[in-house]
Amino acid sequence: MNDGAGSVEQALSGGDVHELLRVWEDFNRGETWREVSATGSDEARVAAAQFLAEVREVAALEALRANAKAVKLLTARRWYVIKSAREAGATWAQIGEALGITKQAAHDFYRRKIEEQEKYLPDLHDAAAARAVLEEAKED
Repeated sequence: MNDGAGSVEQALSGGDVHELLRVWEDFNRGETWREVSATGSDEARVAAAQFLAEVREVAALEALRANAKAVKLLTARRWYVIKSAREAGATWAQIGEALGITKQAAHDFYRRKIEEQEKYLPDLHDAAAARAVLEEAKED
């Protein structure tokens, strides 16, 4: 088996969102090829067997753990992308729309994250810059 991306356990214990997403994708590709192997033509079964021999095995629970950890990491990092969007002129309504939530929910999420940064990482956080984008623009 070729698992050039490292072991599943290493990915799950680390904080690299790309590795976590690879675990998720490996599981999904494996599921697709297992289905092809079970239902496809003889030629498709040969291709599936070859693919399955080369891909790392990922259990469903490992895939779910990777998914949950990746979502948590991405959500935790969302605040600074919101800050960048605001600094680039995006309105809270536009940010909310991009996230699939209301402008108020986007604003509240960002405010809570800034408060957490100020509380837990005061020395590593530029509170003034982070809070500057909280102000409502006239077109919001």
